[in-house]
Amino acid sequence: MEPLPENSIDEYVEAGLDQTDRFKAQMEKNNILLHQVFVQNDKGAELLAKWRDSLIMTPTLDQDSTVLAAGLNEGEKRFIRNLITSIQSVESNL
Repeated sequence: MEPLPENSIDEYVEAGLDQTDRFKAQMEKNNILLHQVFVQNDKGAELLAKWRDSLIMTPTLDQDSTVLAAGLNEGEKRFIRNLITSIQSVESNL
């Protein structure tokens, strides 16, 4: 059996895995930064608590909502949920 040529699929797979590792490392760093800002800092924690309350207390839809307004409201809620999820991922690794 002949060896694979130099530009084999293995090189592309390896490059993809390296990129995935770099992406994961960057995500972990971002999560740690979010934790530092929104948990370890009193003002950040206060802001996150206000956003969390807003997430829980503000309906995505009401009788006067347009599709655009509903989409924007849900986008804001998704942003807050993603922050909370990122922070929780750091806390679960402590």
